[in-house]
Amino acid sequence: MDKEKTGHLITELRKEKGMTQKQLADALNVTDKAVSKWERGLSFPDVSMLEPISEILDVSILEILEGSRAGKDGTMSREEVQNLISESVEMSEEEMRHKREMSRFIIIFLVVLFLLLISITLNIISFLVA
Repeated sequence: MDKEKTGHLITELRKEKGMTQKQLADALNVTDKAVSKWERGLSFPDVSMLEPISEILDVSILEILEGSRAGKDGTMSREEVQNLISESVEMSEEEMRHKREMSRFIIIFLVVLFLLLISITLNIISFLVA
């Protein structure tokens, strides 16, 4: 599974439908920035978004996961399907892990900043009292 291939497919299908990124985003209840990230291959749609994307763009979920339109017969082996689903779940888990790490970093940064401000405030107060 390749984020860039999937992004290219989403772009191609969206344009075929005559939709802007904003229109697709509104239809999916996400931001146009999220759609832009998908299309540029910077992130992969969350697993929960695959069905709505497939419905709006008239393509199968497997084609989205594979990043290309199905062949003439439109079939895939069971192993190919299982691999695509496993890779999709892994990508979603990786993105969630990354978001949790960023959240932790921001919280730690804000706590340190808050403690620093308290320290500075107490120093100023002690200086003024003395």
